[in-house]
Parts: sequence; C-alpha cells; structure tokens
Amino acid sequence: MTTAILTIAACAVLNRARGDDRWMPDWMPGRALIPVSIAIGLIGACFGGLWYGAAFGAAFLVWGAPAWGYLQLLGRPVPGKGPSRVEAALLRVAGGRVHAALMLRHSFAVPLLLPFGILPVAFPVAAVAAYEAAWRIRPANPIWIAELIVGALWGVLIVCLA
Repeated sequence: MTTAILTIAACAVLNRARGDDRWMPDWMPGRALIPVSIAIGLIGACFGGLWYGAAFGAAFLVWGAPAWGYLQLLGRPVPGKGPSRVEAALLRVAGGRVHAALMLRHSFAVPLLLPFGILPVAFPVAAVAAYEAAWRIRPANPIWIAELIVGALWGVLIVCLA
C-alpha cells in the first residue's frame, strides 16, 4: 500500500514537472517531457517489468507531446490564445465541443496501455474531469492543480494495471 501511494504521489509530481520545465538545468536539452517520460517508464518497469515500463514511458511521451494549451482552458477565453493545429483538428472532430476535444486529446495514451487492461479507457474522462475541477477550485491558476491530479491518475494506472 505504501508503494502504491508513493508511486501515485511521484507520478503527480513528475507530471507537474512535465508541465513546467523551469526546474530543468540549462545543460539538459529538450523539453521536460523527455526526462519525465523516462522516469514514468522506469516507475512502470518497477511494477511490471521492462515491457510494461516501456509501454508507460511511450504512452506518456505520445500523450504529452502535442499541444493542448488551448484545450486545457476548457472554453474559458484568454486573449491571444488560439488552438494549435492538433487542437483545431480535435475541435473539428468533436463538433466544436471543447471538453470532448480535450477528452480526445487525452485519449492519445490509451492504445499503448490497452494491452494491460480496460482501465485506460477511463483515463481521458477522468483527466478532463480533473481539469474542470481545477478550474472550479482555483480559477485564477488551475493548471498546476490539474497537472498534479492527472499525474496521480498516471500513477493509479501504473499501480492498477500491473
């Protein structure tokens, strides 16, 4: 039980680190997503072996790579903030519904995790709920809360699918 709680907490912190690369030293190249994806993969490997960890690291990388800065606003207007190409395409597919588009965006991780169980299909819905809850909890600065919650969801997936 302690291992599960520590894993969930570590994944929460790691996802927050992915969302804000101000912590990265100057000598470390690339986005924070890359070292965090490796760390998520290593945590997964501790639970389910090399292929399990590799699947989680890859799923986290695929999930985190495309932009979602506009979608995470969930329809709340911010001057000068428009959708990226990926976000615009997801909005078209979702018929302009921002929550549905963000759910599609969070679905990018699902195919790589489905071999381990059906639970990953709940991840996109839970992630969107986390963003909406964060906007209601702290409307002035919600994203860090959402990133912690969604990171914890990654930890729950690692623990529960192993």
